[in-house]
Amino acid sequence: MNTYIAMTKKYSLAKIRQSRNEFEALLRIYGISNSTLCKVIGVNYATSRDFIKIPSNLRFIHAHRLADFIGLTVQDVVDTIVYDLNKQ
Repeated sequence: MNTYIAMTKKYSLAKIRQSRNEFEALLRIYGISNSTLCKVIGVNYATSRDFIKIPSNLRFIHAHRLADFIGLTVQDVVDTIVYDLNKQ
């Protein structure tokens, strides 16, 4: 799959429904924890936690790395973030 970490942690449907936003739900669907996210996008733990809380702070390069990791296009990740912004 890739050189980082194989997805071994799966979240329950109830946990996915409890997500604060669509970006967090996307991460949970793909089994990406906060610690995995920091390794994938190359930031520290606190920064990745802030990106999960406020996904609009995510930079394009980070969205690109995340999209490559989970096998989506960058536009899919961006659309998820924009969806959250439009919901507010």
